[in-house]
Amino acid sequence: MLPQDIEKSISHSWFGQLYLGKPNAVKLSAEGIEFSCTKGQFLGLYRKPQTAVDEVRISWQRLSSPPIFSLSFFGTLLNFQVDGKPQQVAFLSYLARSKFKQHVEVLWAQAHEEQLCRLIARIENTLANNYLRASLLDKMQLRIAREYKRWFPWCRSLCKPLRDPSCDPSCDPLYESVELSTQTKLALDKLQQFYRWDKATIKQLREGYVQSQLLKYADFFEHVETNPLTDKQRLACVIDDDNNLLLAGAGTGKTSVMVGRAGYLVESGKAQASDILLLAYGRKAADEMDARIKEKLGTDDIKASTFHSLGLRVIAEVEAAQPSLSPWVDDEKAKDKWVQQTLEHLIEDVGYRKSLFEYFSQYYYVERSPFEFESEGEYFAYLTDNDIRTLKGERVKSFGELYIANWLFSNGIEYQYEAKYEHDVSSIDFRQYQPDFYLPEYGIYIEYYGVDAAGNTAPFIDNRAYLESMAWKRQLHQQRDSTCVELFYHQHQKGCLIAELKQALSAFNVQYSPLPDEAILETLHELGRVTELAKLFSQLIGLYKAACVDDKGLDAVFENAADPKQVRKAFELLAPILSRYQQHLSTAGVIDFEDMIGKALSYIQNGHFISPWRYIMVDEFQDISEPRARLVRALRDSCSASSKTKASLFCVGDDWQAIYRFSGADVSLTTKFTEYFGATAKTYLDRTFRFNSSIGAVASQFVSKNPLQLKKDIRSNVTVTQPAISLIQRGENQAATIEESSANALEQALNAITVRVGQGADGVKSKPKIKPTVYLLGRFWFHLPDSNGLRQLKLKYPSLTIECQSFHASKGKEAEYVVITGMKTGKHGFPSKKVTPPLLEAFLPQAEDFEYAEERRLFYVALTRAKHRVYIAADMTDVSPFVVELIQDSYAIEQQEFNTSLVQKLFEEIKCVRCTTGTLKPRTGKFTSFYSCSHFPLCDHKEEGCDRCASPMTRQRFAGFKVCLNDRCGHTTPLCHVCDGDMVLRESKRGAFWGCKNYRGNNSPSCRNAVDKSKLALPS
Repeated sequence: MLPQDIEKSISHSWFGQLYLGKPNAVKLSAEGIEFSCTKGQFLGLYRKPQTAVDEVRISWQRLSSPPIFSLSFFGTLLNFQVDGKPQQVAFLSYLARSKFKQHVEVLWAQAHEEQLCRLIARIENTLANNYLRASLLDKMQLRIAREYKRWFPWCRSLCKPLRDPSCDPSCDPLYESVELSTQTKLALDKLQQFYRWDKATIKQLREGYVQSQLLKYADFFEHVETNPLTDKQRLACVIDDDNNLLLAGAGTGKTSVMVGRAGYLVESGKAQASDILLLAYGRKAADEMDARIKEKLGTDDIKASTFHSLGLRVIAEVEAAQPSLSPWVDDEKAKDKWVQQTLEHLIEDVGYRKSLFEYFSQYYYVERSPFEFESEGEYFAYLTDNDIRTLKGERVKSFGELYIANWLFSNGIEYQYEAKYEHDVSSIDFRQYQPDFYLPEYGIYIEYYGVDAAGNTAPFIDNRAYLESMAWKRQLHQQRDSTCVELFYHQHQKGCLIAELKQALSAFNVQYSPLPDEAILETLHELGRVTELAKLFSQLIGLYKAACVDDKGLDAVFENAADPKQVRKAFELLAPILSRYQQHLSTAGVIDFEDMIGKALSYIQNGHFISPWRYIMVDEFQDISEPRARLVRALRDSCSASSKTKASLFCVGDDWQAIYRFSGADVSLTTKFTEYFGATAKTYLDRTFRFNSSIGAVASQFVSKNPLQLKKDIRSNVTVTQPAISLIQRGENQAATIEESSANALEQALNAITVRVGQGADGVKSKPKIKPTVYLLGRFWFHLPDSNGLRQLKLKYPSLTIECQSFHASKGKEAEYVVITGMKTGKHGFPSKKVTPPLLEAFLPQAEDFEYAEERRLFYVALTRAKHRVYIAADMTDVSPFVVELIQDSYAIEQQEFNTSLVQKLFEEIKCVRCTTGTLKPRTGKFTSFYSCSHFPLCDHKEEGCDRCASPMTRQRFAGFKVCLNDRCGHTTPLCHVCDGDMVLRESKRGAFWGCKNYRGNNSPSCRNAVDKSKLALPS
C-alpha cells in the first residue's frame, strides 16, 4: 500500500495550462483533494472571465465514492459527489486516469475503511445478539446495498482473484488486494456475503441465532415449568420477529409458552418486566396468568392486563383522570333490562308502535323462497328451525300464508287456519280437504297457491299434480257453491299480495277494523317477541358502536346485507335506542367498553399516548374482534422518537377453536394474520398433553373438513389403538329394558364410565381423595340436567366428580371423561339451524363460505375436553348431521359398546317418503302405535309398523314393497300401485290374493286394487 503522507499532483492538459495558466490542477493527499477555482464558478465546466480564485479542499470522507476519471476533447474530467451533490474538475492531463485512478481509489479506501469495518462489526453484533426481524432485515439490507454501491465494482481493480472464478460462475471470488489492508479485504468479503443474502441464507442466520439461544438458556427452559418445555415450545419462546403467531392446538401447552417467553425475555436481558404487555381476555384469565407467572417465575412485576384495564390506562394517562366505566360493562343483564325498558317506553309513541307492528308482521323472520329448496323436507326444516309462526302463534307452511294470517289478525278478521272443508269430500286420492284459511263469519275460504306467474311450483313439488289439485279445488267450490278467494306466490313476489287480498275481501263486503294496539302488543308480549327484540338490540349496540361507521358506511352495511329492506326496518327501530343509550352514558358521565376502545385507539394513533411496551403478548387471539386487533396494531406501531424499532407482537391462538363470532370475534384475523399485521413468523405447537391419539384423530379429521381452517398435525402424547369416542344411539324417551337398565342415555354413559374407572381401563383408578372428573356438555344449557338433576346424579355416582358445562363454557378446561348431549337437529339442535337476524349478521364479521363452520369448531372444542374418552348420546330419529357424518364417513368411533334398537340402528332406512328428509319416529295414538314424520305437523305423513312384530318397516330396500327392519322377522308386504297403501294377504274362493288395506267394501272411500298371490313374487 502507498504511504499515506505522499502527496501527488495532477497537472492540467495543454488546453488547461493555456487557458488557466497553471501546470498543476489537483493535489492528492491522505486528507483529500485540493484544487483552485475562480470565484462564482465552483468547479464549473467552463471558466468565466473572473480574476478572483478560491483554493478548495475536500476531505475524502465527504466523497460518497472515489472520483471517476473520464476523457474529453480538452482533457480528462474528474467527477465526484460532495455531500451527495455532483461536482467536476475539468482540463486535467490526458494521462490522469492511467496514472492516478488507482492512487485516488486507495486514498479514498483508506479514508473510509474504518467506517466500513464499523458497519460490518455492527451487523455481526446485531446478528449474534438479535433475532433478524423483518423490519430490521429491511433496514439492514438498505444500508448494506448503499455501502456495497460505494465500494463495488471499482474496488475489484485493486485486487486479484484468490481462486479461479470459473469454478462457480454464480459467485464472485474472494480477492487478495495488493493495495488494501487485510482488515479492509475481510470487511469487503463480508460485505459481499451480506449483499448476496437470499431466503435460504436469511433462514440459516435466524436458525443460527435461535439455536444459540436455545443452547444458552437450555437450563431455564428445562425448569421454568413443572415439565421441561418441548422443542416447539422453546422455539416459540425464542423466535422474535416483528409479528409472531403461535398456533397452539387444544391441550398443547400455550400457557406454558406465555410464561416461558415472558421469563426468557427477562432472563436474557432483552426486556425488563415493564417492557412486557401481556393481554388476556377476561379478568379471570388474567388472574390465572398472574398466579402462574408468580409461581413459575417468582415475580409480581409481570402482570396480565385485560383490554378493559389497558383502555382505562391509556385514557387515564392522556386525560390525567381515571375514566368512569358504565356498570353495564360487567353486567349484561342490567343493560338488557335498560334496553327493554327503553323499548317499552318508545312503544308508547304511536309512530314507533306502528313501525314495530309492521316489523313483526312483515320483517321479523328471514324469508326464503320455497323455490330455493331441493326437497319439501328441507323447506319444512327451515320453517321449523326458525319457528315461523303467525301473530297468533300458529305454524304455517309458507311466508305468503304468514303475511295473510298476520293481516287478518291485525285487522280483527276472525279466521281458522287449515280448518276442514264444510262438506266431506275425502277420497282415495285426497284426504278431507282443508283450505288454507276459512273466515267463519262470512263463509269465505282463502287458498294461497305456491305458483309463480308462469304456473311453476317449487322444484320439490310435482307441478302437474299441483295444478290438477288447483283445478280440482276450483271445480269443488263451483259444484258446492262455496266462496274461495285465490292468492298466489307470484303476487307475494311482486309485493302486492295484501293489496290483492284487501280487494278480494272488499268485493264480499268483509268488514274489518284494526285490532287495538294494546291487543296486538299483548300478543307480542305473550309470544316473547318484545323481550327477544330487546336482547337483540342490546347486543347490537356494542357491535354497531365498534363498527365506527358514518352515514355513508351505514348505507353500505344495508346494501351488503342479505335482506337490505329488513335490515333497514330493524335499524329504524334500533336508532332511537342508540341515541338514548349514548345520551344516558353522557348524562351519567361514564363510558362503555366500545367508547373506551375507541378513545384509547384514537389517543394512540394521534400520538397522545406513546406505548412503553416493547413486547406485546396476546392470549386466545382467535377470539379477538377487529376493533381490538386495531388497538393491538396501533400499540405495536406506537414508539417514542428515540426508539429505533417497533414493538414485537406475539399472539397465541388456535383457529380450530374460534367459537365467538356471535360476539364479534373474527377468525380471519388468525387465518389471514399476515395480511392484517404484516410479515409474520409462525410457529406451531403440535403435541397435545390432554387427549389421546384416538380422540385427536377424530376431532382433527372433523374440523379439517373446512378447507379454510389452517392445516395442523396435532400429535397426542398418549397413543391408543382402540377408538376412544363411543356413540350411544338411544331414543330420547326410550325406557329402560332388561338388557339396558339405565333410565336414559346419560346414565348409560355414567354407568360405563364408572365401570371403566373401577377397572382402571384408562389408567385411572378411583382413589378415596381423587375422583375422575366427568363433564356433561351441551350446545345449550337446557340440554343439561338442572341443579336438582345434577345433585341427584352426584348422589347416584359418588365415585365421579360430575360437572355441567355448555360447549362454549368448557373451552380452556379439561376432564377425564366427557358426555355430549343435545345432538339433535333444529333451532336448538347442534348444529343450530336458527338463522341469525339479518341486522345482527350485518354488523358481525363476514361468515365463512363453509356450512356450519363455527359449529364444527364448537364440536371440536367439545370433543377435545376429554383426556380419556368421549360419549356421544344421540337419538337417531332426530339426530344431528354431525353424528350422521361420524357414522357415514367411517370415523374411528366405537358404535358397538352399547345395544341399539332397530329404529336407532337403521334410522336411514325409515326416512319419510313424502318430505324425504324427516325420519319416521315411533308414536302412540289413542288406539294404536304408529310411526310419523319428525317434521310433524308441517309434514303429517305416518305409517303403521309391521303386522307381525310392530317394528318399523322400510320402503327403501325394494321398489313397490315394504320390509320389516327386524332381521328376525323380515316380514315383507307389497304396496298398492293405485293408492300407495299397504297390501294384506286375504283368502277368497279363488285362492289367496293381496288386497289393499284401504278397501272398505261399498263404503267410500275404498280402494279395490287386488293382485293374485301366485302372480306376485316377494323379494327375498
